[in-house]
Amino acid sequence: MSFPGRPVLVEVPAGTTWLRVYEHDWYADALGQRFYGPSPAGRFDHHPAGPPRRAPRHGVGYVASSFRCAVAEVFGDLRVIAPAPGQRVGLVGAGEPLLLADTRDLAAVELGVAAGALRTRDRALTQAVARALYAGTTAHGILYSGWHTGEDCVALWERAKPSLRLMDDRSLTDLDVVPELRLLATELHYSMAELV
Repeated sequence: MSFPGRPVLVEVPAGTTWLRVYEHDWYADALGQRFYGPSPAGRFDHHPAGPPRRAPRHGVGYVASSFRCAVAEVFGDLRVIAPAPGQRVGLVGAGEPLLLADTRDLAAVELGVAAGALRTRDRALTQAVARALYAGTTAHGILYSGWHTGEDCVALWERAKPSLRLMDDRSLTDLDVVPELRLLATELHYSMAELV
């Protein structure tokens, strides 16, 4: 079998929620998508191949299945939780069922690649997979394993945007959020920056 093989599509029901840590200076809210790419950091960016550029028909927003995973995806490389003034966390919900292309575990094998290959930092490979799945399926995005915790993450494409709902949105320095960040820092063995 050769890539892209037989994609495994998973339907997630209406009411499914995800969390997103994002920069308010770049996005109006947690539903915002990036229409510029592919970004060197964008694991499953489906933007046209080549140098990053404006791609008005290719938007992507990355979400996670838990607050722990969302925090780890943003702060994990440095292992320091240090929220910037404009960083926020939003709760994003599916207002109707969505179809996601699964790339976890044996689903990767069905695509013609080894199960661990899509957990790599080889963006040329993961972005090629994203482009092929975008072109070859009706999926609203990609379901994948987070780099830092292994929990489920989703790259939601512009196809998903009309079906998404903003359920909650608050600053990472909100008095209700900071204690959770401190607990996560301990759980993940990260440092926690002092907040002013």
